[in-house]
Amino acid sequence: MALENNRLPILLIIFAVVTIFSAIDANESTILDRPQIRIYGGQNAAEGQFPYQVLVTRADDGYITVCGGAIISRNYVLTAAHCVNGYSPWDYSIRAGTVEFNSGGVEIQVADVKIHPQYSDSNYDIALLRLSSPLSFNDKIKPVSLACTDFPDGTPVIITGWGGVSSGGLADQLQYNTVYTLNHDSCVERLNTLDDSMRCLDKSAGNGICGGDSGGPAVANGVLIGISSFGVNGCDSSLPNGFTDVVYTRDWICANSDADCSCSA
Repeated sequence: MALENNRLPILLIIFAVVTIFSAIDANESTILDRPQIRIYGGQNAAEGQFPYQVLVTRADDGYITVCGGAIISRNYVLTAAHCVNGYSPWDYSIRAGTVEFNSGGVEIQVADVKIHPQYSDSNYDIALLRLSSPLSFNDKIKPVSLACTDFPDGTPVIITGWGGVSSGGLADQLQYNTVYTLNHDSCVERLNTLDDSMRCLDKSAGNGICGGDSGGPAVANGVLIGISSFGVNGCDSSLPNGFTDVVYTRDWICANSDADCSCSA
């Protein structure tokens, strides 16, 4: 889609090359560079449909670096470490409560960034953003609960973001699509290797994440199971997408935020 005339130029978050996948079969090619993370094959979200979704931006020299994030409390947003690594927390802000790109809702500056201490490339690719003022919850701004356990293979998972669409350009309106859970061993078989902190989500060709959706939420049965991290072999590939595993990193999230970490029986 064409961008609005008064919109700042967009600098998509640059994906560092993920060397752990260098041994992928030749017919499945190589890891994406990180400018390619966006929702492919998605559809427009309605106002309030995904109240936990936020836009994470960093303004720099007339450009906006774009990522997604998930509200987990009034004070904290969860995103990918590679989205916020190397800059001051005050360079970042989040926008919540809107499906429009970079307009509407409320904008709040980030006060502190906590990156997982074991972060390296796509391993432990997760970070907490503490907001400078708390969010006021309403029908369009709500937290998402953290998953406590994994789901069976084939469970539908909703991914969301403002990254570009398959027709080209960034999305003017929040996009969503459905992918599916896949156990870790099956992920390793498909991608050749996968660290314990990662999980992959299965999809068909022409669907999934691509540039600008990094840090965005993956939600199954109403709980957060993953944070968008990397794609493999192009946006329209049939290979699974890579996410940071929220269940695996849950203890760190709970210890470093004020998220509700209770689990229902």
